[in-house]
Amino acid sequence: MSFFAGNQSKTVSLVSLAILTVFFIAYSAFEFRNYTGGVIAYYNTLLAQFHASGITINIDFSLGLTGFTDLLVIISLFITMFAVLMGSKSHGAYFYGLFMAAGFGLAGLFMVRNFLFFYIFWEVVLIPVFFIIGKYGTGNRERSSLKFFIYTHIGSLFLLLSIFTLSTYYFLNTGIFTFQIGDLTALSFLETVPTAGFYFIIFGFLLAFLIKLPSFPLHSWLPDAYNDAPYSGTIMLSGGLVAMGGYGLLGILYPIAGLFPRALAYFIILLGLISIIYFSFSALFQTDLKRMAAYGSAAEMAFITIAFGTALLSTGYVRTLDLSGGMYQIIAHTFVAALIFASLSMLYRRTQTSKIYDLGGLNRELPVLSSFLLIGMLASLGLPSLAGFIGEFSVTISAFQSIGLYTLFIVLGLIITAAFYIWAAQRFLFGYFNERLGRLKDINKQEFLILFFILAGTIFLGVYPTLLFKLLTAYASHLGGLI
Repeated sequence: MSFFAGNQSKTVSLVSLAILTVFFIAYSAFEFRNYTGGVIAYYNTLLAQFHASGITINIDFSLGLTGFTDLLVIISLFITMFAVLMGSKSHGAYFYGLFMAAGFGLAGLFMVRNFLFFYIFWEVVLIPVFFIIGKYGTGNRERSSLKFFIYTHIGSLFLLLSIFTLSTYYFLNTGIFTFQIGDLTALSFLETVPTAGFYFIIFGFLLAFLIKLPSFPLHSWLPDAYNDAPYSGTIMLSGGLVAMGGYGLLGILYPIAGLFPRALAYFIILLGLISIIYFSFSALFQTDLKRMAAYGSAAEMAFITIAFGTALLSTGYVRTLDLSGGMYQIIAHTFVAALIFASLSMLYRRTQTSKIYDLGGLNRELPVLSSFLLIGMLASLGLPSLAGFIGEFSVTISAFQSIGLYTLFIVLGLIITAAFYIWAAQRFLFGYFNERLGRLKDINKQEFLILFFILAGTIFLGVYPTLLFKLLTAYASHLGGLI
């Protein structure tokens, strides 16, 4: 609808998203009152069925929600709304239509319970974001969009191969060709899959999810895509697309992780530890705020990789805390990243630069905007009472039970993260004002309301995590019982 709304496309998009968000929150409040884990609100329809020579092919369209995916759907609606709000009126209907398509793909991905449609929604998100970067970005936008497309498409290709391999083994066992997630991830079936085939399937899924997260060394697309995308696109990348990788690890792979070799768990933890140190150091040496925030965002998502790996080794309440913390980190990161990149967008509109050394003393001219940006940075480094703290703290203390003193690498990453944000804030927010920037006008009422809304969510998630943590803990406990 947004593609055809002309000059009213932004308004139409926002109204549609607001109605959907309110409806979905109200529905969730009613449906998840007594949630104890597992899939609820399940819907299934058989689209096509073929019988020939003893072969049965079923194509189902299935939707279902867990406590985790329910929150992810709400988050996908919020992040799309934030991205649309930050769009410029000059972008036109096609721009907002692409964001609505990406948001639709995100929500569908989290709801669908069939691998065939999971893959379709996975691609539905990829294609609009590719055009958003390539058409509306800056700098080497075409190169960055192509790099983003190649990386994520390679992951998608292996994801598709893994799905078909899984379906083929199921067909060989039962004579039924299906893509239902529940059937293909049943442990009783997976235990019959030959070892080599199972490893190939796991490799394809892991590759796709770790590229999207992103994790070292599969992150090369991240700094260029984040930097050259329009700020709205960066918000969608940091809040929406990385959530796809996190959901893949914790929502899709973890239920079958009991069949993983123990060495793979240690390898995943190692990737997470390297990622948090590498991305934090990379952020420390950036001179551009947008690139620095991009690496900071990737360092935050490394907690999810660590949570996935350590949850494979832990048991009991520690495992539940590990998983809950990783899931909470995905949700919290959406608000933290949106607050930082939305603030940077408003800063760029006024100064036409995001280079740290071209700024300086902005707090004098832009005290309100500087405050929002500073709070976003503090939330990113995990300051208590802000959204980033809950997930990072939960993962860190539960990881200590699994990997002991190696947890110090996580602490080191947090220290480096604090260092680069404090270093950057001291240089571009405080000290002497760079007079070459001229007089700057602080944010207007509309911009204030946007940032205040995101900030309210960031604080709410930091001071009252119980509301969401209760749902995530119920789901994590259910997962813990599966492996």
